Amino acid sequence: MTKKICFSILLFSFLFTSCKNEGDANTKQKVKEDNVEVFQFVVDIKTKDSTDLILYYKDGTNEWIVEDKAIWNTVPAESGFQKVVFNFDEGVIPNDFRFDIGRNEFKNNQPIEIKKIILNYQGRSFEIEQDKINYFFKPNQYMVYDAETKQYALKKDDNGNYDPYLETAAPIYPQIANLVLNKTE
Repeated sequence: MTKKICFSILLFSFLFTSCKNEGDANTKQKVKEDNVEVFQFVVDIKTKDSTDLILYYKDGTNEWIVEDKAIWNTVPAESGFQKVVFNFDEGVIPNDFRFDIGRNEFKNNQPIEIKKIILNYQGRSFEIEQDKINYFFKPNQYMVYDAETKQYALKKDDNGNYDPYLETAAPIYPQIANLVLNKTE
C-alpha cells in the first residue's frame, strides 16, 4: 500500500512539474510574440457612442493621405476611457498622421475626450498628455475643443458636411524623428 502511495505521489509530482514547465514555455513564447517591435499609436479615449477610429498615415511612399494607408479600429460605447492601439505593419515607420473620429456620417454623437496619445517604437515612447494634445495635433472645423471640459464636440458645417479629425501639427515631426532615430531630448 505504501508503494502505491509513494508511486501516486511521485506520478503526481512528475505531472505537476511537467505542466508547470510547459506553462512557462508557453508564457515565454507569448512574451516573445507580444514584443514584436512595430510602431504603435495608442490613444486613451472616452466615447459614449460606438464609433470607428481611423488612423491615416504617411510613410514616405505617399505624399497625401490615402485609404490604403489607414488602420481601423471600432470602439464600443463606454462611460470610461478605453485604450485603443493602432499597430503598424512590421517595417512601416510613419512620418505623419490624421486621426479620424468616425465615418463621414453625422450621427449626433456625444462629445469625446482624449486623455493621452502615446507613440511607441522599439521599446521607446513619446507620450502626449491631455493638456498638450492640441499642441501636437490640430482639430479640424468639424471638431470644437472645450478647454473647460477637455472634450471635443463633433459637428456638421453649414453645408451639412461632416468629417471630424485631428491632424498633426509641426511640433510633432521632430518628436517622431527622435523616437525613430533613438534620440532623447
